[in-house]
Amino acid sequence: MSDHVLVHMNVVRPIGAFSAAHPNAIYFFQQLPKVFAQARQDGDLLWHNHGVRAPDGQFLDMEGLLAYTAQKTEDNCHIMTMAGWKDVQAMHRFTYREPLHINGMKTLRDWVDRSEGPTMVMWWVPRGTRVSLDDAWKKLVLLRGDGPSPEAFSLQTRFPCPD
Repeated sequence: MSDHVLVHMNVVRPIGAFSAAHPNAIYFFQQLPKVFAQARQDGDLLWHNHGVRAPDGQFLDMEGLLAYTAQKTEDNCHIMTMAGWKDVQAMHRFTYREPLHINGMKTLRDWVDRSEGPTMVMWWVPRGTRVSLDDAWKKLVLLRGDGPSPEAFSLQTRFPCPD
């Protein structure tokens, strides 16, 4: 077993004003627990976390998302999912071979704003490290600004575990 865990963070920034009543939002929030339950069952997922980055930079839990949407702001939030995996191969299998995840990506692809650059980032942390949503956001900003590196990379440009 490795002394490190692969962390991934994925951002969904819906196109248009976010509404929890939008059919894509309903679908996304219904699928999220099913997708991560499948990954846990496969034994490759070590932990996961979800949250929201509001336009003001504040990080919220999922309940905070509902309070945010009640504000009727013109800006849109970033819905974040983050997980720890045993290795890159596990993350790759989940992303590209798990039918539930693949179907979800296909269903939501036209709902996701990709104008800000990459929507997913990965990096290695020592096993037992607690990773915050703020930490993950900084990794995504690093990938968007500097491109792939051992500190922040993608499935297309991977870096090996430091073990």
